[in-house]
Amino acid sequence: MLGERQEAAATELAQWWDGLRLGGIGSHAVLLAGPAGWGRSTVLDQLPEIIRADAPIGLEVRINGRSLPEGPGQQAPVLRDRLLGAEVRRQAAALLCRSRLRGAPRLGAGSLLLTGMAGAISLLRAGLAAAAAGGVADDCPASENGAAARAARIVAAVSASAPALVVIDDADYLEPGLAVTMIENLIDHHDSQVLVVAAVDLGSDLAAALTSRAQYGPTAGRVHRANADPRMGYQSRAELAGELRPHLTAAQVQQVARQTRTFAEIFAATKSEPRP
Repeated sequence: MLGERQEAAATELAQWWDGLRLGGIGSHAVLLAGPAGWGRSTVLDQLPEIIRADAPIGLEVRINGRSLPEGPGQQAPVLRDRLLGAEVRRQAAALLCRSRLRGAPRLGAGSLLLTGMAGAISLLRAGLAAAAAGGVADDCPASENGAAARAARIVAAVSASAPALVVIDDADYLEPGLAVTMIENLIDHHDSQVLVVAAVDLGSDLAAALTSRAQYGPTAGRVHRANADPRMGYQSRAELAGELRPHLTAAQVQQVARQTRTFAEIFAATKSEPRP
């Protein structure tokens, strides 16, 4: 269950997905910015379910920044593995097989197929072999030839036939240069269909870098901020408590607001509350 503010944010993100899936708007990244404890993770957890209420998701990738090791050299292979899940590998193999059977690439996305899918399977096999052998990450993990960038281009290529939702929670825990490279490689192809939804802090360096770089170049106009009211003071907490726990009296709602400091605490209390 979501409060009104979180529901509004989730609805906006779902609309971005509908625009991508139905309107052919191309790939985009949408940043959900808010203070810690606002409920960003709660929104991202429920977003796939909200989207599936209308249509199935072609491909889904979930990344949690808090679960990643520190340092770009350690993060890059983990991000590669998150991006290249079993369904992405299956779709990549099928897409490349179809392109071989047809001869010349014919998907209305010739340049994408050539740059993103030519050699994609050999690249994938090499990456998996290196991971299985305990291979080290690239010398420059944040480069365009790094493991995460190459995996992102495979996802982008596959998304031309199977729209992809990439959800990144606590994105500020990713090494900024590595995160920018990965996200830009996910969304910078006009023929791809990738929606990246990333939860970031209000003063996020990653958000600032992505937004600034999206003023020009291949990602121009492709990075956006979701509309989210960041206020989380006493009155806002009382409003959320009343929304999530309508059976409480006004005095009880005020008590919840006094006893909590964040929306996350209210969500947790509501989740653990026994059902009538």
